[in-house]
Amino acid sequence: MSFKIRAAALVMAAVTVSSSLSVLPVSAAVQSASYSASSSKAPTAKMTYTSTDKSITISWDKVSGATGYYIYRWSDLAPAWVRVGVAGSTATNYTDKKVTAGTSYKYYIVAYKTSGGKRIMSGRSSEISASTKPAAPKITNTFADTNSISFSWNKIKCNGYEVSYKKSSGSWSSSKKINSANTTSYDITGLKEETTYTVRVRAFVKSADGTLVYSSYSTADISTESDFPYRKSSKYLIERLDSAKRTSSQNTYYECNRQDSKETKTLITISDEDMATIKRFVDAHYKSDMSVGEFLDYTVQWLNKNISYADGYHGPAYSEIWNRSHVDNCFNYKVGQCIQYNSTICAVMRYLGYDARVIQGWRGTSLDNKWQHFWCEVTINGTDYVMDSYNYGTDGDWYFVCATYEETAPYSYNSHYIMNKKLMAPFSGYSNLRNRLAAIKTK
Repeated sequence: MSFKIRAAALVMAAVTVSSSLSVLPVSAAVQSASYSASSSKAPTAKMTYTSTDKSITISWDKVSGATGYYIYRWSDLAPAWVRVGVAGSTATNYTDKKVTAGTSYKYYIVAYKTSGGKRIMSGRSSEISASTKPAAPKITNTFADTNSISFSWNKIKCNGYEVSYKKSSGSWSSSKKINSANTTSYDITGLKEETTYTVRVRAFVKSADGTLVYSSYSTADISTESDFPYRKSSKYLIERLDSAKRTSSQNTYYECNRQDSKETKTLITISDEDMATIKRFVDAHYKSDMSVGEFLDYTVQWLNKNISYADGYHGPAYSEIWNRSHVDNCFNYKVGQCIQYNSTICAVMRYLGYDARVIQGWRGTSLDNKWQHFWCEVTINGTDYVMDSYNYGTDGDWYFVCATYEETAPYSYNSHYIMNKKLMAPFSGYSNLRNRLAAIKTK
């Protein structure tokens, strides 16, 4: 969108040009704008402007007899009048590219005529206020539950933002103005479940005359969830989780590789953005009547049912998701493979103060029939347990909630247990966690 503003007329008295006429200073109140000796009235000079986030173009009416024009600029970033450009006799506009997005400026122009080796200056035009458009914000994070959606964006140099939303086939809602550059998220409630909405945000700045100058929009599609049927796992599994001695919230965890004879560890830091996403998930799903163990049981099942497997068949190709964080993929895009959803479980457990880590190891039915897998391991009262929301498909397959390695025999096929001669005989005939655990006798 172009923003055009007309400046007041540039009115100057006519003077006769002669070889003996001295050069007048720029600050003179009355100087010649027409260089014709017969002129009785100075012409009207006008200025308009258009802007992007990288440039401002000012325009004016041609001054008869002018040899050229000087362009001067003032801004808060450099609070002094500075000559920023020169234009030729036929020019009626000038583009200033040395500007900053979301910034207000003032300009004026001065016409000049070269005569007898001297340069005679007109008076200055009226000042015009102009602003660059702010850079477009980029939506960086989205979140949804059954009846609400949230989204956030990167901070922009501006005075505020404008947000709106619509159903995929509907019309836009009334715009909501956020009058602070520091507020970079927005929540929308009271929505229908299993519905796709489009959200958009743009930044704005206020020019010196009070006009709002807007950036282009950033948009994203967000779908609300279905209310999946959560079925509570066995009581003793949840009691294990509830019995843990937890610490304060942690934003790091170890990724442990046990595929070789020696375990190696890599420290992973959960970004502030991912911690905020986890908090939104916890706030939306951790109900007041749940214990922390029940909430983690719910989270494992939520991931098991809601994540599309990123193999190019059940979901997008892995190449489309690898450059996003694991938490972002699972909670915002609802896609992933074992490293994504089990790293997300680990991140949630660390957020809740559990001694959890991610394991890269083997699963299988024998030493000759094993495959690489990632899962979450949590230590509670000196015992290691498996947390795994395995999902090879679009509707979940099986999962483990705080199960011992003896209860999850296929996980024993990794070098950490092979080297320590703790290889377990696998169970047979059970593919579902509930059936598997029902066959285990526990004290």
